Amino acid sequence: MTAGNEVIDMGDNVAHGDPLYLFACHLEWHRKGNLAAYQELLRALNDTDEEIRIVAESLLERTSPRAPQEDIKAETW
Repeated sequence: MTAGNEVIDMGDNVAHGDPLYLFACHLEWHRKGNLAAYQELLRALNDTDEEIRIVAESLLERTSPRAPQEDIKAETW
């Protein structure tokens, strides 16, 4: 997918709308910082297929820099 820090267009490699393709994009983004792979995940958020949107949202959420829910303290009024 990438050689070193080279950024490639993920869309040229595999068909869009495929959950396995989105997972491969997730791995490329998470492990190698491939910006094109991240953009593919973002693009999938607007897919016409609801299942693809859900997969993309889930994969993006897994790499979010947010703290785990148990670490978040809510203020009480």
